[in-house]
Amino acid sequence: MARNLLDYAARLPQRDRPRDAQTSVIGKHREGRSCSRFWADRIQQPRRPSTSRGGILEGSATAFYEVDGNLNLNRFVLSSNVPPSFHDQYLAGMNRFDPLHPRSASDQPIARLSVALDRCATAEAATYRAFAGQCGVADMIEFFFRRNDRIVAGMSVLWAPGCKIPDGSMNIAEKIHDYLEFNLTSRLSSAVDEPARYGLTSREMEVVELLCCGRTNREIGECLSIGLATVKTHLIHIFEKLGVETRSAVVALMSRPH
Repeated sequence: MARNLLDYAARLPQRDRPRDAQTSVIGKHREGRSCSRFWADRIQQPRRPSTSRGGILEGSATAFYEVDGNLNLNRFVLSSNVPPSFHDQYLAGMNRFDPLHPRSASDQPIARLSVALDRCATAEAATYRAFAGQCGVADMIEFFFRRNDRIVAGMSVLWAPGCKIPDGSMNIAEKIHDYLEFNLTSRLSSAVDEPARYGLTSREMEVVELLCCGRTNREIGECLSIGLATVKTHLIHIFEKLGVETRSAVVALMSRPH
């Protein structure tokens, strides 16, 4: 296993990276592939050349999201095979019935949809069960990631009808949860704190996040839909504000605990 998430992300070959999907960063922009996206993809990525699904949990799709102080979900990063109807209707109001929503998580690190629905014999649970089934979601494991005892992010691993959920999947999820939480929340901490600390703009912080994931200038431009010259201009400003001269120095500074 990689020393940390950044090392793991940087070593992923391009052919192993599924294409970007439209995501719901509400009112902002199309999300580029982030550090969280790399690990989420590996949770559900199929093996090759076998036709069976591989990865750690053998899920059909993954969705990563951040959680604000009011337990609202935002900045979604979706794998390409998340059912669009499921995500769109979830944001439109079905999240109110979600038994795996962070507001229902209490102190759980992980939870399974089928178990939560079976334990909750209410009209709301029946509504959500029917909604998930109609959208092609047979079951789901939810990860809750905390910093200072507050949920700051989460990840859903989804299974489609007919996909075999591995025996012991909850045990597997429990074993990898702490590793994911440590790496993801440390990156989220930088994303929240560093703009104010160094005077970075939101766009400059997006460039920094992609740079820290090992992206080249060309790949940063593609993720953010900006030209190569614009990327270079952003990097000049970033280097000046951070007081560094190299890309590796940016990564080291952003990874440093404060």
